[in-house]
Amino acid sequence: MTQLMQGKRGLIMGVANDHSIAWGIAKALHEHGATVGFSSIESLIERRVRPLADSIGSPFVGPCDVRDDDQVKAVFDRWGDEIGGLDILVHALAFANKEELAGEFVDTSREGFALAMDVSAYSLVALARAARPHLRPGASIL
Repeated sequence: MTQLMQGKRGLIMGVANDHSIAWGIAKALHEHGATVGFSSIESLIERRVRPLADSIGSPFVGPCDVRDDDQVKAVFDRWGDEIGGLDILVHALAFANKEELAGEFVDTSREGFALAMDVSAYSLVALARAARPHLRPGASIL
């Protein structure tokens, strides 16, 4: 197989399980030669993320609550210290409280909608900002 991503380094944010789009992207990057790391909320790390990361020999797994700018900065600072530059950042994050997903859309609370938008959408801005000092020339954010 051609190693299209040989020498590239990618951080995958938001792997939920082995059926998630993020995991499919991570496996494809790894199969094409990239070094792949993972970050997710702390409660999922040991139960779901680390076993997947270990299955492909990932050198980096770290917790990050994307609602906390200090945690966002910390995960990228750790990445920079341990791995170096970043070629690929994958944002595969989405969240809404279960109770907000039941019933009709028009019954969504303002607070529930704000939380869903913060985690699912604004986090891309926060991640891009924190990743910026580590991005190598030609890097991509997905």
